[in-house]
Amino acid sequence: MTFKALGSSGYVAVMVLALYINDLSTSALYHHPEVIWLACPLLLLWITRVWMLTHRGLMHDDPVVFAIRDRVSLIIGALFGLVFWVAT
Repeated sequence: MTFKALGSSGYVAVMVLALYINDLSTSALYHHPEVIWLACPLLLLWITRVWMLTHRGLMHDDPVVFAIRDRVSLIIGALFGLVFWVAT
């Protein structure tokens, strides 16, 4: 997979999340499904950040290993989890 394909697939993941939020079954799972919209910019931020760091040659690990070791990624991940917790 090329560098651009990886970034594009990440942005498609944000679109899939938006489609998930708009699905009728999501309303049945969450008391406040509209709160999940806050997860979209968080995911966009993380994907764009990882893409830019990779482009600049600053990522030397697998993205999962990078996310586990990176403080900003951990904060974004915690906020992402918090969004879904608040939506329940």
